[in-house]
Amino acid sequence: FTPIINLPECAILGLGRIQSRPVVIDEETGELGARKMMALSLTFDHRVVDGAPAARFLQSVVRKIERPTSWLMR
Repeated sequence: FTPIINLPECAILGLGRIQSRPVVIDEETGELGARKMMALSLTFDHRVVDGAPAARFLQSVVRKIERPTSWLMR
């Protein structure tokens, strides 16, 4: 889904549900496997936030979700 921002909000992060999906595990052998995946979508007001910082923020969220021990163990 795409979250919709309402004034005075400048951004909103949408989190999809976690689902098992088929993914390529090894590109050389073509090995497939199931991985838990979750869709993230960031809607933001371009008048307030530029696209590059918003993309970096979303990448940071993805890294923290993929490796929670990096920020939980601090």
